[in-house]
Amino acid sequence: MTAIVTTAEVLPAEDTAAPFTPVGLVIVGYGRWGANHARAASAAHGIALQGVVDPRPSARDAAQQSCGVPAFASLEQALNDRGIEAVVIATPAATHTEVVREALHSGRHVLVEKPAAMSLAEARAIAAEADSRGVQLSAGHTFLYTQPVRNLARWLREAAPSRPWLVRSERLGGQRREDCDVLWNFGPHDVSILLHLLAEPVAEVTARGHRFPGGRHLDGVTLDLGFASGVRGEVYLGWRHPGAKRSLRLLGEDWAIKYRHGHLDGEDTLTRSGPQGPRQIDDLLAEGCQQSPRGGLHGYREPLKAELEEFALACRSGKPTVTGPEHLVAVTSVLEAAARSAELGGRMLTPEPARRPRSARSASAAFEPAGQTEQRH
Repeated sequence: MTAIVTTAEVLPAEDTAAPFTPVGLVIVGYGRWGANHARAASAAHGIALQGVVDPRPSARDAAQQSCGVPAFASLEQALNDRGIEAVVIATPAATHTEVVREALHSGRHVLVEKPAAMSLAEARAIAAEADSRGVQLSAGHTFLYTQPVRNLARWLREAAPSRPWLVRSERLGGQRREDCDVLWNFGPHDVSILLHLLAEPVAEVTARGHRFPGGRHLDGVTLDLGFASGVRGEVYLGWRHPGAKRSLRLLGEDWAIKYRHGHLDGEDTLTRSGPQGPRQIDDLLAEGCQQSPRGGLHGYREPLKAELEEFALACRSGKPTVTGPEHLVAVTSVLEAAARSAELGGRMLTPEPARRPRSARSASAAFEPAGQTEQRH
């Protein structure tokens, strides 16, 4: 029934519980999110947390007390331990590419928090470096490891009455970041979700940004995305909002789905309207979740833990994660086009193709500036 074609690139890894030798892991950056990674890694299947890297003595002390693992002042120091096979990078956004390249150059697998890169050139370069060294590179787009989002992707591919014609995403609330604006902070999540659900490239991007008085970076951004098939995507990102809101709506010809993350006392909600199908088809939307009497979804595998476990599986199997290099490059391409569109006052742009260099020989060339093709209204 659905017009969405299933591809191997957009579905999550399988058999994450299959036995394999744990992957020795070090986490670079022990701030709030690095500490979350350390907590999840300590309990994740297939991960052996070997240490934490942070230049701050106070952070190293906290990591040692909390995790009971060695704490290093630099990644170079940590990489002297050959038992470390993979690196998780949770440093400030502007440092990501530099740290990724250092880890990849040492022959380690890398999972880098979002934004994985701050330009398409950087994204292509690190993807090529990983490819040339035969190691895994994965972006920390954690929502693609959230069970309700995975259920929604499967429902679209297997059970939707028709293709959606509009997808609207809102990500509101939070604190201003000093290292990047709201587009590069929140945007990777929403762009990655839309690319994952629709399984097709973005053909055009229009973006407008807003900065509140006293702000260094954009505090709000609206994106209008046109996909190759004609499906439209709308994304609204903002730090200034009374409370957090994480909402996703999909509209088809005679059906609609609404997903809210953490909406019902911390539980997710995923509701559908329109023609009713067989019970087993509708049950796809709740698979792997527990349902409360009010309809909330909870009890599914922690997304961060799932992300780490599937990254470990990728390291052992050689099969990229759902947020591997191709996805990383595609998301960055859209974000770069959006950033440029906002700078130009909302001009429509065509993102650069997400093709990436396949060897280290082309990686250096990938750092050459690559603009977007401007389209006139």
